Amino acid sequence: MSGAAVTLAGLAACAGPPSLNPDAAASIITPEPSAPTSPAARDSSGTGALQDLSVDRIAYIGPYGDLFTVNPDGSDERRLTGVSRVRSRPSDPAGPASPSDTAAFFQVQDLDFNESYAWPTWAPNGSRLAASRVQITPNRSLEISVQVIDAITGVSRIVYENDVPGLIADGSPHYLYWSPDGELLSFLATTRQGLTLFAVNPDTSDGAIALERGAPLYYSWSGSGQALIVHSREDVKLLHRPFLSDSAQHLTSAAGFRTPAFSPTGDRWAYSTGDASGSVVHVGEGGNPSGANNVLDAGPLVAFMWSPDGRTLAVADNPDPQGRIYNRIRLLEPDAGNPRTVVEESLLAFYWAPDSQRVAWVGVDPEEQVFEWKVFAASPQGGGVPEVAESRELFRFRPSGEVFTMLSFFDQYAYSHSPWSPDGTRLVVAGSEGPVAERRNGHTPTGASIFVLDAVGDAPPAEIAQGNVAFWSWN
Repeated sequence: MSGAAVTLAGLAACAGPPSLNPDAAASIITPEPSAPTSPAARDSSGTGALQDLSVDRIAYIGPYGDLFTVNPDGSDERRLTGVSRVRSRPSDPAGPASPSDTAAFFQVQDLDFNESYAWPTWAPNGSRLAASRVQITPNRSLEISVQVIDAITGVSRIVYENDVPGLIADGSPHYLYWSPDGELLSFLATTRQGLTLFAVNPDTSDGAIALERGAPLYYSWSGSGQALIVHSREDVKLLHRPFLSDSAQHLTSAAGFRTPAFSPTGDRWAYSTGDASGSVVHVGEGGNPSGANNVLDAGPLVAFMWSPDGRTLAVADNPDPQGRIYNRIRLLEPDAGNPRTVVEESLLAFYWAPDSQRVAWVGVDPEEQVFEWKVFAASPQGGGVPEVAESRELFRFRPSGEVFTMLSFFDQYAYSHSPWSPDGTRLVVAGSEGPVAERRNGHTPTGASIFVLDAVGDAPPAEIAQGNVAFWSWN
């Protein structure tokens, strides 16, 4: 990612990662107050024991910068940050004697207003999360780190510490993205050498290794987690594990798009080439890395993503060279070459449901300053492009600052941060109901809440918590 930010007034990009200083960080460290959230994940016995965590959970950052998980109906809320070790019994100096005692070995502390967490990122199996941590030290300097946090106990481990306190995008200390096999955590960080892509194994003490440097920088994992496709500056290349220094395989030189798309099956990838007048979407295959097929002509502004089943490529673009946001979505199966336009109106982002049966997208009305979540259902018929039903309107809203960043770079964040429930029937959204308010860098609107949207039925949006950003577990 490049540190660009999109503003609704003009919806234009401005390059360069913003600097971060203790005063400017106040909106990150101490967001504007709202009603406090219940503080702890404790059982009714008063022992402080944490219950067993299940899948199908939502992780979110609360209004004071702490990390929580919660059930989709708002029940069983648990704060994972600010956790300390305590003895399970006073007579046992060694700690818990059995696995059944482990839950009582951790206790949630009071809120610390000198630290804040950002961008919780679920591991594929739901057992842990990664998050950025920003802390103001007693001498008013900033420390920024990447932490991996146990999803049951809240016990965390620092896996990377920044050498400079910079952001990679508006409100984003890092971009965090687990490999599909859950073994590695990849992330982008600002360093003295510039924007850098790292990978780290949280279960070892080897430390993070730098894989690529340069800006802009976007990437996606193969379905197996054994390779990355990277778009760094104008180079598109493959990186293969174990990420040796000479493992990069150059595919092409291309500009005018952001994130290359690895198919979930790992045997295809999509990228585009073009200029200010237009672009062409290409699909390459593992058996012929140096060759690629031209599958679709598109506008100069273009983004694309494979369906989770790997059959269909969704492409958002704008044919107008002066266009600042997308104005259509097309679906195609590359082998069939039969693109079909399914959305024709201004939009900022789209997201495939995990079962490939629906696409959620965020429409934009610049005149009324309104965002709206919408969804259309897609039912495969005869192996062709899915037949698309009419879009359903779900929620008109004002996004939090973090959600605005996520939508602005949706083609990257969709790989790592899912708004969809694992069964593809609901969406989780952070923001406020109503029109879009005036925005400024580093500012989250007062009163942002977490809403769950019904994508298949008629249930109204359900407000389940207060917070600035939220993501569903993958399973």
